[in-house]
Formats: sequence, C-alpha cells, structure tokens
Amino acid sequence: HPTAACATCHMVGGKGSAIGPALDGIATRTTPAYIHESLIEPSKVIAKGYENYTVSPMPPMGDIFSPQEISDLEAFLQTLK
Repeated sequence: HPTAACATCHMVGGKGSAIGPALDGIATRTTPAYIHESLIEPSKVIAKGYENYTVSPMPPMGDIFSPQEISDLEAFLQTLK
C-alpha cells in the first residue's frame, strides 16, 4: 500500500514544503466539495498560483487511500482554519 507524503509538497503549520499550495486555512479558503475534488481529481482545477502546471503533480488520492481514509483526510483538512 503506497503512502502519501503530503509534506513533500504541502506546508501545514510551518512544516513541510512550499512546492504545492499551503494547507493552512484551506477550510476557510475553499469548500468541502473543492477539497474532495482536489483529492480525487487533482488536475481538474489547478490551484491559483500554480496555473503553470497543466497537470497536477499530485497523484489522485483515491489511488492511494481507501474511501474511509479519504473521508478521514477530508475531515482533517476541514479543521485547518
């Protein structure tokens, strides 16, 4: 079972990398539907400031996580206000 390494590209609480969008405040900047779509189909809508990517370098999280794990990840991201 491959493991997601979110901190390789994303920053939360000053930890991680700034390759991708920071996740701090994601719950106040976006909607639950946007977060879900970004996890399942990361190339469908490219985040502001990253439009130079035609395809997101982030893999679809549905290929890595079970539906329950996706729900848990979404719940966690909703706490990042």
